[in-house]
Amino acid sequence: MPLLEDPTLFAVLRSWSWEPVILLGLGLAAAGYIYAFHHFRSHGWLPRLAQRGLVQRRHPWFFAAGLLALFLALLSPIDVLAGLLFWVHMVQHILLIMVAPPLILLGLPPPLIRWLILETKLRGVLNWLTSPLVAFALYNTNLLAWHLPALYQAALANELIHALEHAFFFYTALFYWWRLFDPTHGWFPIWPWPPAKWLYLMVAAPPSYILGSILWGYNRVVYPYYELVPRLWGVTALADQHYAGLLMWAHGWMFFMASMIAFFAWYRPEVEQVG
Repeated sequence: MPLLEDPTLFAVLRSWSWEPVILLGLGLAAAGYIYAFHHFRSHGWLPRLAQRGLVQRRHPWFFAAGLLALFLALLSPIDVLAGLLFWVHMVQHILLIMVAPPLILLGLPPPLIRWLILETKLRGVLNWLTSPLVAFALYNTNLLAWHLPALYQAALANELIHALEHAFFFYTALFYWWRLFDPTHGWFPIWPWPPAKWLYLMVAAPPSYILGSILWGYNRVVYPYYELVPRLWGVTALADQHYAGLLMWAHGWMFFMASMIAFFAWYRPEVEQVG
C-alpha cells in the first residue's frame, strides 16, 4: 500500500493515489452510463420511460454519488492513510461495502439493466449470484476471510492482493445489496414473504459485531503490520485497532438500522378511526 511518511495535515491532503486502472474503470463506468441515456434518447424511448417511472431524475445523481464514493475510497488520501491507520482502513471498507454499492444500484434504471444483462446469457449467472442465500454467504464469508491475519497482512504488504481484496469487497457487497434494492423492478423473482428483507439485513449484523468485539477487546495488536509502519499523530497501534473495532461495530449497527427501516416499511398497522 502507498505509505505517507510526512504526518502533516498538508501532506495528508495532497496524498492522492492516481491509479490509472482505477481511473480507467471509473471513467468507463461513467461513459457507459452516459451512452445508455444517449441511446434511450436517440431512439425516442426516454420520454416514455420517464412517463412510466422507469427512468427518473434521481438515477444519475445516485449513480454519480456511488462512483464518487469509489473514487474517494480508492484514490483519495483515504487510500494512502489506510496503509498507516487501521481505523481509516475500516472507513475505506465501509465506503466500498455500505456506501458505493447501494448508491450505484439506486442509480441503475431498470431499462439499463434489461439492456445490459437481462437479455444476455448473464441473466442466469446474475440471478444465482444475487439469490439471497448465495449473496449472503458470499458477502459474509468474504468479510470474515479477509480479516484473517494471514490474508489481511498479505493484502497490506502486496498491492495486487490489496486490489483483489477491494474488488471482492465491492462486488460481493453489490450482489448482497442487489436483492434489497432490486433495480430490475421485479424482473427477477421477488421474495414471497414480506419481512424477508428485514430478516436478510438483520442476520448480516452479527459478523460485524463479532469482528468489532475482537478488535476492540483484544489487548494485543492483531495485525503486526501496523506496528512496523510510522505512527501518525501519536495514535498507538493498539489504540488504532480499538478505533477500528468501534467502526466495525458501527458497520454492524448500520445493518441493524437498515433492518429496522425495512421492518417499518413493511409493517404498517392500520390507524384506528376514533369517533
